[in-house]
Amino acid sequence: MKAGRILIIVCLALAVVAVTAGAQKKVTIGISMPFVEDSPYFFPYTQAVKKEAAARGWDLIMTDAKTDLNTQVNQIEDLVSKGLDGLMVVPLDAAGIVPVINKMYAQTKGKLPIITSNVMTDPPQLKSLRGFAGPNSYLEGKAMGEYYVNYFKKKGLTKVYYCEATGTAGYSAAIDRKRGFEDRVRELGWADKFVLMELQPGNWNADTAQKITENWLTTYGDKIQFIYSHNDGMALGIVKALQDAGKNPGDILTNGCDGQIEAVQLVQQGWLLFTVFQSPATDAKTAMDTMAKILKGQKVDYLTYMDTPIIDKSSADKYLPIVTEIWGMK
Repeated sequence: MKAGRILIIVCLALAVVAVTAGAQKKVTIGISMPFVEDSPYFFPYTQAVKKEAAARGWDLIMTDAKTDLNTQVNQIEDLVSKGLDGLMVVPLDAAGIVPVINKMYAQTKGKLPIITSNVMTDPPQLKSLRGFAGPNSYLEGKAMGEYYVNYFKKKGLTKVYYCEATGTAGYSAAIDRKRGFEDRVRELGWADKFVLMELQPGNWNADTAQKITENWLTTYGDKIQFIYSHNDGMALGIVKALQDAGKNPGDILTNGCDGQIEAVQLVQQGWLLFTVFQSPATDAKTAMDTMAKILKGQKVDYLTYMDTPIIDKSSADKYLPIVTEIWGMK
């Protein structure tokens, strides 16, 4: 009789321990970054991801591929080997990242939720992904194309000459911002009025964009009416080249996309016609919210987009304190 009671007590004790251990088990999320160091966008993005994870009580394992695709592939495989509850990937190469995502899906028999954030895969819809959360770079490109068309239409121009500084080759945001811009210009009936003189990859980098702009000024001079820039970082380099060449605000138009502090200030000063506000904090929160819903078993749309409004001179004063709080985080 005593032995039976002892056995029951032991079983109950073990059950309590098991339940307690289960209750205390933390969710572990892995996030694979393409690069973080010296990135004006991904530093506040990663800070926001850490903040979101802490608020949910999640353990977070973050890796940095430092712009190397092979490194990112190896890091993703290592992350999955750690027994994650969910994996978020910000692809360095939209197409190049697909094989390892498919491999991890097969390896975990589809049980590990995998989503992409900020950058879509190519193709964007994969069986191995639960979805994408972040900005719609294609719609950003369309919005920028429409803004330029409306601007020059009001000026009464019938022919506009421009150059284009693109993001890194293979990066889906660069592909989509180029395609969205061209599609919207064509939809508005201005394809024959916009003359692209030269396109060069600025690789999201101010120094690179400054150098190619200097070359364009030497080659085309004042024939250039605007330079379509895929992001704020390159826009800053373009403006520096224009300033060094003795240009005044508005002599040659350009734009940004991100809504960084300095870009909004340059909008106020007339150096940038506009920038698109793509908040890294909202980007990160959108991805983390999406992962949280998936882990709770809730249904999510495959594509979850964040809002990316245009900031021009009419709204720059309103947005400056907002972007200062976001981009100024340390």
